[in-house]
Amino acid sequence: MATREGSLEAPKRHPIDWKNLDFYNETSLNQEMERVFDICHGCRRCVNLCTAFPRLFDLIDESASGELDSVNKQQFWEVVDRCYLCDMCFMTKCPYVPPHEWNIDFPHLMLRAKAVKYKNQGAGFRDKLLSSTDLMGKLATIPVVVQAVNAMNNTPAVRKIMDSTLGIHADRKLPEYTADKFRANAKPNDTFPVKDGARTPGKVAIYATCYVNYNEPGIGHDLLKILEHNEIPARLVEKEACCGMPKLELGDLDAVEKLKNENIPHLLKLAQDGYAILSAVPSCTLMYKQELPLMFPHDAAVQAVAAAMFDPFEYLALRNQENLLKTDFKKPLGNVAYHIPCHQRVQNFGKKTRDILQLIPDTTVNTVERCSGHDGTWGVKSEHFADSMKIGRPVFKQMAASNPDYISSDCAIAARHIEQGIGESKAQKLHPLTLLRLAYDPDTPHKPAVSDDQPGSHTPSPGEKQMTTTLTRENLLTLEAYAKIRKDFRAQMMAHKKTRKVPLGENITLIFEDALTIRYQIQEMLHVERIFQEAEIIHELETYTPLIPDGHNWKATMMIEYADPVVRAAKLATLVGIEDKVWVKVAGHAPVFAIADEDLERENSEKTSSVHFLRFELTPAMIQALHQNAALSMGVDHPAYQAAIDPVAADVRASLLNDLATA
Repeated sequence: MATREGSLEAPKRHPIDWKNLDFYNETSLNQEMERVFDICHGCRRCVNLCTAFPRLFDLIDESASGELDSVNKQQFWEVVDRCYLCDMCFMTKCPYVPPHEWNIDFPHLMLRAKAVKYKNQGAGFRDKLLSSTDLMGKLATIPVVVQAVNAMNNTPAVRKIMDSTLGIHADRKLPEYTADKFRANAKPNDTFPVKDGARTPGKVAIYATCYVNYNEPGIGHDLLKILEHNEIPARLVEKEACCGMPKLELGDLDAVEKLKNENIPHLLKLAQDGYAILSAVPSCTLMYKQELPLMFPHDAAVQAVAAAMFDPFEYLALRNQENLLKTDFKKPLGNVAYHIPCHQRVQNFGKKTRDILQLIPDTTVNTVERCSGHDGTWGVKSEHFADSMKIGRPVFKQMAASNPDYISSDCAIAARHIEQGIGESKAQKLHPLTLLRLAYDPDTPHKPAVSDDQPGSHTPSPGEKQMTTTLTRENLLTLEAYAKIRKDFRAQMMAHKKTRKVPLGENITLIFEDALTIRYQIQEMLHVERIFQEAEIIHELETYTPLIPDGHNWKATMMIEYADPVVRAAKLATLVGIEDKVWVKVAGHAPVFAIADEDLERENSEKTSSVHFLRFELTPAMIQALHQNAALSMGVDHPAYQAAIDPVAADVRASLLNDLATA
């Protein structure tokens, strides 16, 4: 009797039986992969979703018999490694998912295979590093370290070394880290009365996520402002660790359980106290709503947390249905190209982000419902980067086709991937929560940008021969104004920084600061953190303006760069005191050695830091000589590292001369 295709019943996922010893039996795994792969071979509906299925079908078609039985089972791992667990085959293509009798759940079969591989072989340094998002975030956002990490991630030479040694592709645009973490700076407002809806609790707890906490805290701040605007009392989860999704995708299920045990007690208390728990990263939300409940089906605490967990726009859409969401929007958004990420689609609550954005007057939302191809750490890896760009190409085209004012995705990583794939565009990349916050409150409470013809408003552009020794509040643009010029300003800054950078050998770089580089740093900080409170803006000015030279000195950031972490640790141990051995020399005068790290100590007796802040004080005679075309050289003279540039390149010398007062 023929087996029917498809089902009139809703797809159902079975618990993941990962505690069963047979789950890790490789013979049993291979038998199940053979069964499923053979069904996939006969169907082939999923061929256009990712590269896992095309690779499977190529292996079969190129085999001796043209059937699965002549494919070497070791080649099955080529399929496993290409699956990044987006779940789209299960959700949108496969006609044989449970409750169909063939019981095909391809993503969870691939998860089992990854778990078997991890159990038998472990994982390499790169994969362990990339999946340890919380640890990486804590280390990378240390105030001194964060600048070095961001600088190295944007330095082509370093990225090439990372590609060859770590397997992180040199062309992949990586997220920047921030020292101003969301959880440390968030100001939730819990003073409003609780107004429960029929399906929504009237108070919210924010699960920050690693990404929002360490990379884009502005997303979290915008969510808090949206809740405050709607008079919904909010708080942060008292304590949190990584949700475990990166470890799940690696196949390290024991680590997933450990993280579950850290997080669930704190989340359970909130669920029991009647809070809706919101997470602004779809993968994290999915972890608590689906993956952990399937891994721990008999854990009542996990199930209770799953019931309390919401995607932010799922929650807001339900509040709107209950007439508990304000729609007093002040700013139209124009044309928005919006991408629905896979891990949000899997949650099965519909296109709620689109629905909410469409409430904003004079706003058109063009929705793209297709996998972007990045998926967490998968698209970062050297061996998968080209495939990730290939998979994303249809998304890039669809997102750009409408000539949008904004490109947006609930998954911030997917949005960056799409922005990279689109290339040059007038569109600004903003998270949907940021767009909603802008629609509610486009006018920030700080002073508007001052036009260039007003006194005190001007900051010199790159190459302009004017010395500026400080920045004031009037030199800064509003968030809205800066967003409009950000892409052009960043390109301008990259060109400017080329004339402010001096390499000393292969592993040390000096980047000389001026009013423009510091203004850029402050504007980026305000933009990323969504800072518009006057006191916080003044704090940023007070923090960074001391790095601007005062007309009698140069101030530089010194970066010690070794891509391999093991080599870096060993070298830093040999370079103690190197920051005091860096010098500049004006022809005819004695060398001037750096005054280093005046803000705080950056080394101990065992090792130095990879980042130092240097000041070079010049005498009036030296400054006069430079203005009279005296040659300039620089170097470092440490027992373990010597290098010199003699003379400094003409364009760099000319740029540095602009920092110095004339006689």
